[in-house]
Amino acid sequence: MGNLSENFNHKDFACRCPECRGEYRIHLGLVGILEAIAVHFQKRPKIISAFYCEAFNEKLKREKLSWHAKGKAVNLAIEGIPAAEIFKFAEKTEGINGLGFYPEENMVHIDTRPIEKKELWIKERGKYSPLTTDKRHQYGL
Repeated sequence: MGNLSENFNHKDFACRCPECRGEYRIHLGLVGILEAIAVHFQKRPKIISAFYCEAFNEKLKREKLSWHAKGKAVNLAIEGIPAAEIFKFAEKTEGINGLGFYPEENMVHIDTRPIEKKELWIKERGKYSPLTTDKRHQYGL
């Protein structure tokens, strides 16, 4: 299918804003992780968002050098697979050091930040917070 791997091409990772004309940047290690996810679930993940150009990153009011802006993050979902199942697999996957669970959007954020910056979080009602034991139990994580 694609020019980056069996399941993905550069368009999957392009910025979605109308101003930058599809700029993209992607960490190839992240592409490999996405291929491992596709193999595990036997379905291609849908990339909801990946690279954010500088203008789009600012518009979203993200930190200046977000992992999306560095090409090291994607938000994804897989048709027919609950986000909790994707999260549980991603948590065991080497190289994923940023992992967010977004139950209201039924999606997961993964990124390849350095291991010393490892972080797990949840987004509920538009707010981000660390993933607690109580939240893990609540969502079956």
